[in-house]
Amino acid sequence: MTTATTAREFVRNFACLRKVAANGGEVIVRDRGGRAFIFRATDEHHATLAEQLHDLRGSLATGVRVKSLKGFGRNRA
Repeated sequence: MTTATTAREFVRNFACLRKVAANGGEVIVRDRGGRAFIFRATDEHHATLAEQLHDLRGSLATGVRVKSLKGFGRNRA
């Protein structure tokens, strides 16, 4: 089953469209420029949204340093 949607509707209805992809369907997302992106589930391991976002965190290079709590607290180094 293939579902076509816009980028804005994809963000608004992500939970529903994620279920479509998890059930074996494909979601085609089109942006304003007319480009198409295909969203589909690859395996059952990444079942939660938190796990999917955790994977994306390391794959995007934004140029902004990732904050950490190193140096705060009792044992400052």
